[in-house]
Amino acid sequence: MSNTTENVIVSFNEIMNSLKSLEASELFKLLKAAATEAEKKNKPSNKRGGSSDSRVARKKTGSMPKGKVPPQLMKPRAWVDYTLKDALSNGWEAFTISQTHKDKESGEKITEEIEMPASILHNGAHVFDGSVTDKTPDGKQLIHKEAMSLSKQRKESGHPTYAAFEAQYVPEEDSSDSSSESDSNSTTKIVVKKTAAEKEQEKAAAKLAKEQEKAAAKLAKEQEKAATKLAKEQEKAAAKLAKEQEKTSKPVKSVPAKTVVKATVQTPVKPETPETAEVVPKATVKAAPKKPAKVEEIPNDGMVHPWTYNGKKYLRNFEGETWTVGADGGVGEWAGLYDSKSNKLDTSAPEPEFEEDEN
Repeated sequence: MSNTTENVIVSFNEIMNSLKSLEASELFKLLKAAATEAEKKNKPSNKRGGSSDSRVARKKTGSMPKGKVPPQLMKPRAWVDYTLKDALSNGWEAFTISQTHKDKESGEKITEEIEMPASILHNGAHVFDGSVTDKTPDGKQLIHKEAMSLSKQRKESGHPTYAAFEAQYVPEEDSSDSSSESDSNSTTKIVVKKTAAEKEQEKAAAKLAKEQEKAAAKLAKEQEKAATKLAKEQEKAAAKLAKEQEKTSKPVKSVPAKTVVKATVQTPVKPETPETAEVVPKATVKAAPKKPAKVEEIPNDGMVHPWTYNGKKYLRNFEGETWTVGADGGVGEWAGLYDSKSNKLDTSAPEPEFEEDEN
């Protein structure tokens, strides 16, 4: 092989023969290059003038334009419309609706078979038997979705209306009557049979459960709001009570205990007896009316002062707190609390407690 960069056309046999003269490392390089080149040629080319390989990818399009009914479905749809019109005009027999859905928990497909009742004539119209209620006084008529199940049952059972339909049906274009039935599934299906009334009850129960859930959420929100409000009110009341207790716990200024007060006692002066005193006959002397004892006024200076009550000497302050006079002239034993309005000394009143000055 030539090592030049010129384009050289080499036959396949020459390439195969030249492989024997190459080293192992060169063979691996050649193998890698050949694989890369094969991968490039295997890919379809979208460029203009590209490969004409039949495997070129093409953009997939739908079998029919959007909104247009495929030819194979024209006759089945026409049969459903014919069944609905005939049923509303002449009534219908009992039929079964099959609904398939996937179970959320198990993931299995569950098919519900709902037994729909036959029609009755009510106010000149055909309605489902049992559908005339206070909520629906006119009853419920057959709808297109339900007519699909009725038409399927009538076709499979050979109902006379299907023959009448085929006799009057004119296809728009040649098309084979492809079955619109769902294809068989290899997976296991669970079939649940229900009546139309049971299905309505299920819907009502689901609606009620949703409303109850909504009401429970609303109630929980209101309870949370009330609890927050109550907590704030309790916190406010506790702060107010603490403030009032702080006011009442302030110390009251009082008289120091056992304060010794030196009372000045004046000795009464006896009047001199005149040598020539006039003797007044007892019969002519009238006793003067007894005047109430004069109460000494005590200054409001926080101290105790000498005070006489009912002929007995005491030491008293402005507040009415009264003690006896001690042997040393100071405060003696507790005597009681004097009430200036009633002029009475309450001996049962408790003795006040004073804090001693720490000097």
